Amino acid sequence: MKVIFLGTGTSHGVPVIGCKCPVCTSTDKRDKRHRTSLYVSEPASIIIDTGPEFRIQALRSNVTSPDAVLITHSHADHLNGLDDLRIFSHTKSVPKTEGGKSDAETEGEGLTIYANENTIRDIKNRFDYIFTPVKEGGGKPKLHLVDCAEFGIGNPIKIKGMEIIPVPLIHGSLNDSGWLLSDLTGSTKRTLAYLTDCSLIPEDSFKLIKDAAPNLDHLVIDGLRPEPHSTHFSFREALSAADRIGARHTWLVHMTHNCSHVEICNYIEENLHDFPNLQEIVKNGGSVQPAFDELKVES
Repeated sequence: MKVIFLGTGTSHGVPVIGCKCPVCTSTDKRDKRHRTSLYVSEPASIIIDTGPEFRIQALRSNVTSPDAVLITHSHADHLNGLDDLRIFSHTKSVPKTEGGKSDAETEGEGLTIYANENTIRDIKNRFDYIFTPVKEGGGKPKLHLVDCAEFGIGNPIKIKGMEIIPVPLIHGSLNDSGWLLSDLTGSTKRTLAYLTDCSLIPEDSFKLIKDAAPNLDHLVIDGLRPEPHSTHFSFREALSAADRIGARHTWLVHMTHNCSHVEICNYIEENLHDFPNLQEIVKNGGSVQPAFDELKVES
């Protein structure tokens, strides 16, 4: 599986508009954080979230011909670039028999978007023009919206040698969707868990991850800042969840401008002794690090 981090920043992005703090004015490329998004380029082409910079991210990282898009939730920093999928969607033909139902206007054609029920409702509301019939002009994406609730460990989404399972998360008071992505094309199953924008991982979701991927290769997890927050994991909360999940490699995303890349690395190193499972994983060749924009990971 080949993965590119398109963005690793929180809702403001980094640098923050008008801010002159040391992180926002840093010359370290790893401190420039677009809104959080991920691209899996192989074996299937999968986009996770389309934030405000999606067009820039797609051009920068050569995103081409996605097979599907996964949306975690409908906050602006994860959704507002949805219209930029237009260039991809007009070349897609989705069989009517594929999982889920779509609107009659888009059924049988377009780019498949997987999301939970609340996110689909918000997409239809905020991007209503996409689903409103027009006689001419008004170029718009052709999207096939599929509720991910019908998929699970016994019924994964299947795309070109990959299996994808939604992972329910809690983001403040919002129901969010994390994702388990598994590459089945090699001799060994390789799995990445993508758990951004969460303040709570339900017990059933911890169990789901363990059952579906007992030897998890990569964990991408929300880690906003050192201080607690009502809708996001702090660094310490992210490390605690990561310690429990036990992936070989853990990557923090959705970071604010409170800390530079180097400072986050130092925080992890200074606090790793409180997380014995992570400490043992690192000792045996694994890693716990902050991700950064354009970071490429392969497993």
